[in-house]
Amino acid sequence: MTRKESGVRTLDRICTVLDLFSHEEPTLSLAEICRRLGLPKTTVHRLVTALECQGLLTRTIGESKFRLGYQLLRWGVLVKETLDVRNEALPFLRFLMEKTGETSILSVRDGDVGICVEMVESNQPIRLAMQVGRGIMLHAGASAKVLWAFLPDEEIRRILGEIDLVPVRANTITDPDEMYRDLVVIREQGYATSFEETDEGAMGIAAPVYDHTGQAVAGIGIAAPLARVGQEQVPTIARLVVYSARQLSIRLGAPTCPSPGDTHPDRASSCLE
Repeated sequence: MTRKESGVRTLDRICTVLDLFSHEEPTLSLAEICRRLGLPKTTVHRLVTALECQGLLTRTIGESKFRLGYQLLRWGVLVKETLDVRNEALPFLRFLMEKTGETSILSVRDGDVGICVEMVESNQPIRLAMQVGRGIMLHAGASAKVLWAFLPDEEIRRILGEIDLVPVRANTITDPDEMYRDLVVIREQGYATSFEETDEGAMGIAAPVYDHTGQAVAGIGIAAPLARVGQEQVPTIARLVVYSARQLSIRLGAPTCPSPGDTHPDRASSCLE
């Protein structure tokens, strides 16, 4: 084995050791680590000792078990402070625009309003007039509804009881019971759709984006003229939108992500694809 190959194997083992720790098992003994890895005690002891020296592992009080060290927390804070969701989203917004030919949008929630924070405009001669910074109430449009549908159920109901479901366009949902049913459908299928809810002659598709905590923090999707994108194109475009949302979630460190059919935030346990 070459030095390069040996170094890669050691790095793989280090990452595997760190991955053993979880919310369910925040501390592990040397024997438990050996058993999980299936490696000799001497090999694991060298790995654990090196990780402890670098601050990646630390001993618990009594020194019988190990837990993740504060160096990881320092790195995590740095990542969180320097990670810009807008910059991270741009490659996926470009991907969506290139694949669909339609304007792609990144939206975030600000209270009871969805805000477009980034976009890549369609290169089609006829396209929707979108604007970064534009806000829309959460009940109107795919890019806004997707920010609402994946909140915890109690938060969904709180917002539903507080906001005024005013009509924006002819198809804006204004009935609270119908609104809740629509949000349930969005959770179940994993993406939101809208047809002339915010703009006449326009449609949209959006999917949720998750951060490192597993919370939905943004929505990514497309907006298009109905003359070019109708109901029959929704399944194809929705697959591209959901794929982009999941890949962006991975970039943001999301450990898990709901899949269609298991999309309630309280059951978000399936691995990102």
